[in-house]
Amino acid sequence: MNKYKIYLSKEQYTEATVKSYDIQAEKFREWLLLTGLECNLFDYKQAIQYVHYLQQKHENPKTINHKLTAIKHYFNYLIHIGEQAQNPFTGLKVQGEKKNRLLHNLLSQDELEDLYYSYETEKDKHPRRILINKRNKVMVGLMVYQGLNTSDMKRLKLEHLELYKGEIYIPKGKIGNRRTLSLRAWQVMEFISYINEVRPKLLPKNNTEITNVFIASKDRLTDTVSWIIKKLKKINHKVINTHQIRASVIVHWLSKHHLRKVQILAGHKYISTTERYIQENLKQLQEVVNNYHPIS
Repeated sequence: MNKYKIYLSKEQYTEATVKSYDIQAEKFREWLLLTGLECNLFDYKQAIQYVHYLQQKHENPKTINHKLTAIKHYFNYLIHIGEQAQNPFTGLKVQGEKKNRLLHNLLSQDELEDLYYSYETEKDKHPRRILINKRNKVMVGLMVYQGLNTSDMKRLKLEHLELYKGEIYIPKGKIGNRRTLSLRAWQVMEFISYINEVRPKLLPKNNTEITNVFIASKDRLTDTVSWIIKKLKKINHKVINTHQIRASVIVHWLSKHHLRKVQILAGHKYISTTERYIQENLKQLQEVVNNYHPIS
């Protein structure tokens, strides 16, 4: 009996389950050889590749999930013997087609970035509209790079900005957890310009007591975001709303980071919330991941 089967037996699995899990582990190792991947370097992106491979071979989600469960146990064994630091199959589960999808029509990373770069600020001739456009572009950046929603941006105060460190602090809300997020270099430059030059001119009668980062007429930031979305739809007709943009960002994060880190970045209180982005739209997640690691 090999060491893995001994491990499973000690975990009190039945003889039939031990045999089944061992067979699936062997098939997984064969797939590793075919793809040239190394088990000790295996990560979440490659786990998605394996799911895609299983979906090409099997149509029944229950069959695929059974095999994923087996491999999940195999990686628990590798962690047990010190050959793996984390289990890249945690949270991976294929849902049946009858379930409603949380995510649809996701935007790729290139499409997200294009929304930012294509957002015009100087085209409008009216001076105040130019100021508003510059404010809006900063908000678009927070949507497409940090995955912020309207509530997140409403809670932002000047004290939450650490622009010279290239960071922004998102305070806790009714739904989202607090977190500190890094800004892109170009965002920092736009942000500094907004805070020092644009924001003071948007303040009502130069009211310096207002500490909200984003100044909107009659304090209606929701209307401002709705206007931004309308403008983004002209850049890319696929744009639907802020929820879709945020979901696209989270899916992109999942293609780069492990589940716990994405939970923190997204401000999810529960890991199960983050897992839903995998479970409810795994096929679209695979498309994003395959842009980085195409299956040969």
